[in-house]
Amino acid sequence: MKHLFVVLFVASSLTAAENSKPATPPQSFLIGLSPFLEKNVKEDVYRGIIRLLVEDLPLNSTLAIYDAFDLKSITRVTLPNARVFASPKTRANQFAGAVRDLKTFLVSDHPKPANARLNFEDSIQVPQFLDFLAQNLTSTNPPSTVLLIGSPLYQDAKEPVFSMVDGYFPSDGHLLAAREKSVFGSNGSASSPLVVHWVYFADPWLNDLHKERVTRFWTLYFAQHGSQLAGFSGDLPTVLQGFCHTHGEQAAAAVAAKYSIDPEQTKIEMLRVSRNVDVADWLTRDSLQTAQKPPSIMTGPMKIGIRWKENVDLDLYAAAHSGAETLFFQHTRSPEGYYYKDHRSSPGREYEFIEFESPVDIREVEAMVNFYKGHCPGGARGEVRIEFDGRIYGAPFFIEASEGNRGRSGAGQEEFWTQIPIQEILKLKVERAAR
Repeated sequence: MKHLFVVLFVASSLTAAENSKPATPPQSFLIGLSPFLEKNVKEDVYRGIIRLLVEDLPLNSTLAIYDAFDLKSITRVTLPNARVFASPKTRANQFAGAVRDLKTFLVSDHPKPANARLNFEDSIQVPQFLDFLAQNLTSTNPPSTVLLIGSPLYQDAKEPVFSMVDGYFPSDGHLLAAREKSVFGSNGSASSPLVVHWVYFADPWLNDLHKERVTRFWTLYFAQHGSQLAGFSGDLPTVLQGFCHTHGEQAAAAVAAKYSIDPEQTKIEMLRVSRNVDVADWLTRDSLQTAQKPPSIMTGPMKIGIRWKENVDLDLYAAAHSGAETLFFQHTRSPEGYYYKDHRSSPGREYEFIEFESPVDIREVEAMVNFYKGHCPGGARGEVRIEFDGRIYGAPFFIEASEGNRGRSGAGQEEFWTQIPIQEILKLKVERAAR
């Protein structure tokens, strides 16, 4: 009897101690899914989320799942702070409806936006999704934990200029801009802090540099919004583990600490990382024998680029013909070609170029250079190079202004611009004069 009393006393004491523990604060978990996941990953995603739901998510928490492209709710569940919900069987029974909602979403066919230049594979709308969460959620302590499932390369059907395709990624200028200037900018309102984990699939990177640049951008983007990118990986099990066991904040803070916004990089532009490290060899080589005879054809693909040494910002503008779309840092793609800005952007190695991949008539191509930003007493100088018909042509250029005008045009701005005499550089006028 005495032994039984001791056992009952100990059990009673343990129960009392357990009941006296302070309640764990409720936790909020959010998942943003791409509606355009490939079929071969949907099963893995489905199984991973179900495992989270019935086994891994803690008691006293909520889980909300959203379409992170079309900004719609898929399903929502609440896990009470009750011991019975520690049982996977109980969870599976109680959350059967949520499981059915998730499965229906994943097996459904979601039409992609129509755009000839974008494919929207695994696409999610991260800036818009964060706005959606800010409008529909209240702040929590601890902060809500978010799992993004989709491509890290943003694509936008309404404003394709901001799309991160073909190696393009946003400059730091987007992070410093207002929202009306860039989809990646700030709208001025405070956002609820989030701890973000992001999983993507396949291999979206052109190379390691491309991966590093995009990782840096998103890390800084979330930091600007008072949040933290705690996980960013192509390994689904690893990201899922980090999502429901939120111990990665210190590691994320260490990663974020190595990145900082460049306050001098204020221009809102899309930079590009190339798959081929020698893509601009024709422009970057110092030792170069330029062509002295005109090309043998008048129509064909063409590259035109500028290079300079001073620590200033010069911009190239070019159009295939009068009336065609002008390519420059704010309009990086057109039916005829694309604009390329060197991702390194360091003094002494500045360059950018425009490639017309579709054949153009060299007698109709128009190009100009603008002194955008910086100071250069005596005017800005550089070199223009043109690759056409298997030959490389070159000539110096000069801009009278001693400082930049940030791209303004019109009356009174002539000194900040210079016309590139393409036909003269290609020796066409010289040839005609000799006849």
